[in-house]
Amino acid sequence: MKEVKLGIYGWFLLVFIAWGSIVWAQGGANSRVFYLGDVLVTETQTSLETSSVSVITAQELKDWGVQTVGEALDFLSGVDVNIGGKGEAHVQVRGLSSNEIKVLIDGVPAYETYFRFLDLSQIPVEAIAKIEVIKGLSSVLYGANTLGPVINIVTKKGGKKTLREGSVSFGDYHTQNYTLAQGGPLGKLRYWISAGYHQSHGFRLSSDFDPFDPYLGLDSGYHEDGGKRDLSYYQKRELNLKLGYEPSPEEAYYLSFDFHNNERGIPPEYDRFWAFTKWDQWHLNLVGQKKLTPHLRVKAQGFYVKHQDTIRDVSWDGYQTAKKWFEESRYNDYILGAYLRSDLFLDSFGTLRLGLRYQKDHHVEQDFYDQDTYGVLKGWATPGWQPKETFEADLYSLALEHEFPLRGDLALLWGLSYDYFKPLEAGDRPLPGSSHSWNPQLALIYSPSSDLTFHASFGKKTRFPSLKELYSEYAGGNPELGPEKNVGYELGFEKKLPRGKVWASYFYQNVTDLIDRLRTDSGWLYVNVGRAVLKGIEIGTTERPLSQVFFKVSYTYLSARDKAKDRDLARRPRHKVILETKLLLSKEISLDLLSTYTAYQFDYLQDGSKRKLDDFLLVNLNLTKKFSWRPGFSGELFLTVANLTDRNYDDGHGPMPGRNFLIGFRTQF
Repeated sequence: MKEVKLGIYGWFLLVFIAWGSIVWAQGGANSRVFYLGDVLVTETQTSLETSSVSVITAQELKDWGVQTVGEALDFLSGVDVNIGGKGEAHVQVRGLSSNEIKVLIDGVPAYETYFRFLDLSQIPVEAIAKIEVIKGLSSVLYGANTLGPVINIVTKKGGKKTLREGSVSFGDYHTQNYTLAQGGPLGKLRYWISAGYHQSHGFRLSSDFDPFDPYLGLDSGYHEDGGKRDLSYYQKRELNLKLGYEPSPEEAYYLSFDFHNNERGIPPEYDRFWAFTKWDQWHLNLVGQKKLTPHLRVKAQGFYVKHQDTIRDVSWDGYQTAKKWFEESRYNDYILGAYLRSDLFLDSFGTLRLGLRYQKDHHVEQDFYDQDTYGVLKGWATPGWQPKETFEADLYSLALEHEFPLRGDLALLWGLSYDYFKPLEAGDRPLPGSSHSWNPQLALIYSPSSDLTFHASFGKKTRFPSLKELYSEYAGGNPELGPEKNVGYELGFEKKLPRGKVWASYFYQNVTDLIDRLRTDSGWLYVNVGRAVLKGIEIGTTERPLSQVFFKVSYTYLSARDKAKDRDLARRPRHKVILETKLLLSKEISLDLLSTYTAYQFDYLQDGSKRKLDDFLLVNLNLTKKFSWRPGFSGELFLTVANLTDRNYDDGHGPMPGRNFLIGFRTQF
């Protein structure tokens, strides 16, 4: 990787920091949350309480010392993140995999359309106001293509007063991060602009890594010799713009633009050596909301997401890809969609919500073959650029949801959605027919007191096949695939304590028509043969025994069984414990410790054999020192150490980072 020096990024930010009059304040933080990015905005929030929900705030993102959305999600109960495939952050929620979860940015589905997947390691956290994770059965208003969970990343917006933010940090192997942001009023308008640059030559492996490990070392499909992880470098650039008009608390209109321009290596896996020479994605989002009468509120949203990436096959340390599918592969995708929702407030009869969604997924791919490409060697193709392939599908969702108070302490919520999936283009493959699904949902919320709430929910969710599962020539695309279905339920409660809270939930998910990839006489093929049952519990508590001490501990038990193959699903940890401790050592110094213990998970090797992954305990540290040289002039110096004990571990996709550090300074004025 070509070295990038401090240059204009660092000097500009240092000047920006030096002249600023900095006021460090928590007040008004919520006013910078872009609430129009929430799919549901309700007065009572009953719709969210029907399922377990975790929210990560902007302050927690700082306290935890995380740099990407993928890193942040790994500290939530019921959630597990591993890195694999094309070096991507694969997020699992209660055992459901990334392509079975809906990921939104300000309510907009943002992903690469072929896999229907967003790599959350590509999304930095600086412009984020909160991350909301619905772990169970999400509202029918979210539409199809989730088997329940939804992750919504809500960005920041300008408040009533002008605010500026900046940060700079440095770490191992030339890791550098620079961010700038400003937001506030502009006449009758509100604006927000933020930009960032991040680069690293890679991450360090544990000192205990063994290059002769038969599963992870030089003779494995990872070909790793220790030190710096091969092909773990990256460069990321992002820009976030937002312009809005809020004439009243009941009316708001916003136009936002989010842009990511990245390059990165893909750590080797399966004797494969690739790198993204381009990973670009931008979103354009126009959204408005208005309360037309005391009994009617409407929200309308239109969006466009553009994704382009290029992967090149590279040689590394004398190694080359064993089975070379291409020399270069290019994706050119877009998502076009709209969302309309109306909320009808019926006084004692509750709230009735009607939602309508439309979305078009469009994918174009083209590969370049050289003499060593597998298809050329087999005589299936000739060297050079191959013909472009275009795939496209439309998705429609109509949803009705009624939140009804049965009495003062008991509420009923029912919902029903109709989802319709229509393939439009299939390249040179047979065009599949359309498919549809009805998805009901029912929930009860019981609050016998202001500090105690019980919830129970039951429902059905549907995920239609991705474009890859329908059309991929090499992976085994099958145009006859049907949708996956999940029928599940959840029982839970939350009890507020004088200095914290305690919560617990039990969940059960029965996934049928599971899309699996099987080897046939003619090669690989995606088929609807699977059935999986995922069930477990989440329990946790927060407590502040002293004003200077805060802790949160959670435990997740997950049983994830593939019923068709009578085995555990791969890379689903049976046990996960998370302990978060915050110590205020003085008025200026705080220490955050985050510990995660992950145990009892399996992987399946290419020959089909089962391998138990080692249990591991990880400890992350974030130390913060506030400065205040004079009134109105302050800042924060921070030190983050990830994997403090330098634990050597893997999660089924190769060796993971050892001890790595980051030191930096941030400002807000």
